[in-house]
Order: sequence, then structure tokens, then C-alpha cells
Amino acid sequence: MRIGVGIALVLASIVAVVAPAAAKTERVRTIPAKIVSDCTVDVSSQLRGWIESMPNRTRLKLRRNACYRIDQTISVKDRSHLTLDGNGATLEADTLGDKDRRHLTFMGGKDIEVRNLTVQGANQNAGATKASYAPARAFQHAFSFLGVKGGRLDNVQAYDVYGDFVYIGSFGTPANWSENITVKNSRFEGSGRQGISVTAGKHILIQRNTIGGVGLSMFDLEANTLEGGAIDVRVTHNITGPAKDFWLANKGVGYKIYDIVFDHNKMTAPTGGLVFVYGPKGGYRGPFEFTDNSLITTGLTHDEGSRGAFFFSRASGVTIRDNVVTFPAGKNLPAVESQDSLYVSVDGNTFTNAGETLLTTKRPETPAAPAAPAAPAAG
Repeated sequence: MRIGVGIALVLASIVAVVAPAAAKTERVRTIPAKIVSDCTVDVSSQLRGWIESMPNRTRLKLRRNACYRIDQTISVKDRSHLTLDGNGATLEADTLGDKDRRHLTFMGGKDIEVRNLTVQGANQNAGATKASYAPARAFQHAFSFLGVKGGRLDNVQAYDVYGDFVYIGSFGTPANWSENITVKNSRFEGSGRQGISVTAGKHILIQRNTIGGVGLSMFDLEANTLEGGAIDVRVTHNITGPAKDFWLANKGVGYKIYDIVFDHNKMTAPTGGLVFVYGPKGGYRGPFEFTDNSLITTGLTHDEGSRGAFFFSRASGVTIRDNVVTFPAGKNLPAVESQDSLYVSVDGNTFTNAGETLLTTKRPETPAAPAAPAAPAAG
């Protein structure tokens, strides 16, 4: 008996050492009723203060189908394992605000999730028209992840914003990129600037969203500085409506733009151009892959003298395969233009109304600056 008890105690101690510690239970906290939830008064400070007062590893729950007026930025900094469950609620901006008034911004931190939440902006001209873009309010993004390691938007919505629907960038100096960000199962309609932007992000998944009415470009992968970029970005199974400029815009600076995949997306309305990649001299961006997409373009938007609907300047490793693309009738628009690019493959596509399939061009040389006039003689 004593031997049996001893063995049992030894085994129990071994199990205690080997078995992983039990996962911490997520707390659930519901927003206080004293925070007004009918959008009659600005509750930005109260809402921000409530979020700041809650511990990490908490699910914050708003009142079901409520409306919270936010005329200031709701910023959340350096938090971890935090979920904001909108519970069908709306954050609504009632004033025009300035350029730097965001709606909901996460800075630093990790494992942040937002779900079941709507952001309603104040841009009455939002949509795929020139009138939608207001430079004085262009950074009023609906959702921003800045330097977040692990972020998710699931079943959210955003309407009529002056900025982008989703902005993924860096935080701090040196630039701390956002990583492992997912945007899925969501609906976005009416922006003044881009649809979804990545300026400093890697391991980004944009999946099964409906996005339309975009003031500039639908997707923008564009480093603002040499410290920024977009690495391992996949855009898949989305439905997109109209955008005034490009479906994908990639200009900006630097070469940290690679492993970009767009697959199984479907357009229900055209964009002005399709894909515009313009890398700087001295290096190449890419690879880029476009597979099994259904696309439409008006062919009205071009930049830097581009001619092709898919335009790649100083890119390496471009695959355009099994896409169905409708071009404007009668324009003979080149389907793909490869300008100073390497390893471009165009195969198995259906290009309706296109001109030549692949146009190869060279980037025009920058003209030399005129000589400075001679200094006047002293006298």
C-alpha cells in the first residue's frame, strides 16, 4: 500500500511538472450604461478611458446595436490579448474633424481583435469620384493598426470615411512594423482616400470582404519612407466595387515590396486602372502573383506614362495567370506592360477587348537638369 501511494505521488508530481499551465480565462467586461449610447453626445473621452482602464486578456463588449458618437480619435496603445466586441454597435463621427482625427487606432501591442463593429464617418461625398478626396481630412481612417503584432478585423463595417477603411503601418522610431494582420468577412463602402493600405506590414491577409466606393485606389501597398514596405500580403476571395484610380497601386519608395498575391477576387464594377507597380531605379520589387481573378477596368487612369492595364516598372517575378479581365471596347488597351522588369509570365487569361497581350517598354531617361546661368561679373 505504501509503495502504491508513493508511486502515485511520484506520478502526480511528474504530471504537474510536464502538463502545461492552464490557459488564462478571458475576462468579459460590458461597457457601463452611463456612457451614452444613442449618439446624442460625444463620448470619445469616456469610451477611450473605459478601454484604458480594462486589463489585458479581456473581451470588451459594447451595448447591443448601440450608437456611440466619437468626434475624437479612439486610440489604444500597447495592449495585448484584447478583443473589442462591438455587439452590433456603431461608432459614429458627427463632426468633420481635422486631418489627424482617426476613428479607431491601435498603436503597438499584440493580439488585438475587433469584431461586430461599424464605423460611420462624416464624408457625405465618399465614393469613387473626385469629390470624395479632401486632403485636409485624408487621414481619417476607420481602423488603423500601427506596429501591432497580431491584429484581426472580423465582421466589421465602415462607411463614408474621409480616409482609408483600413490602414496598416508602423509605430515609433525606428519603424516598428505591423505583423500578422487579418481583415476578413467585413464590408466597406464609401472612402475618401484608399480602400485598404499597407505602408509597413508583413504577413497580411485580406479575405472574403466586400469593398466598394473608393475615392482613390482599392488596395495601396506603398512605403512612405525607406523604413516601410509590404511583405507577404495575400488578397483573396474578396468582392470589390468601383474605385476611381487603381485596383492595386504600388508606388512610394524602396524595394521592400515582395511576396504579393491576389487570387480569386471578383470585381462587380470597374476601376480606372488595374495594377500599377512603379519601383525606383537601382532595384526591383516582387514577386507579384495574380491568379483566378475576375476584373473590369475603364482604362481611364494612368500614371508615369503607363499604357498597360497591368503595369510593372522595375519588378521581378510577375505571374498573371487564369484571370478573366474585361477591357473597354474600342481602346485597344494593352493588357500587360512590362517596363524594365524581369521574369514576367502571362498565361491562361481571358482578356476581352484588350489590345496586345504583353507590351515591353523602357523607362524614359530623366532629362539632365539645365546648366545654371553664369554668375554676373562683380563690379
